[in-house]
Amino acid sequence: MALIALLNAPESLHGYEIMQIAGIKPGTLYPMLARLEDQAMLASQWQEPSVEGRPPRHIYSLTEAGRDLAKSLLQEDRPDVGQQLRAKPI
Repeated sequence: MALIALLNAPESLHGYEIMQIAGIKPGTLYPMLARLEDQAMLASQWQEPSVEGRPPRHIYSLTEAGRDLAKSLLQEDRPDVGQQLRAKPI
C-alpha cells in the first residue's frame, strides 16, 4: 500500500502522509520504508523544516524499480487497493 500511495502522489511524501493515505501504523510503516529503501524501491532525502522549531523530515519517492512494482501491484486482481487509496485524503 505504501508503494501505491507514492505512485498516486503528485510529489514525494513524508512518512506521516503515507500513513494517512495507506492507513498503516508508524510501527509498521517506518521499518517497511527502510526495507523498501534497502531494496532500492524507494529513495529518501532529508527536507528542511518549513516551520521554525520543527526537525527535518524524510521525504520518500519511488525509484524506477519501485514504480514498476507498484504498477504491477495495481494490475493484480486487487481492485480494492486502488479504491481504498483513492478514498483517503492526503
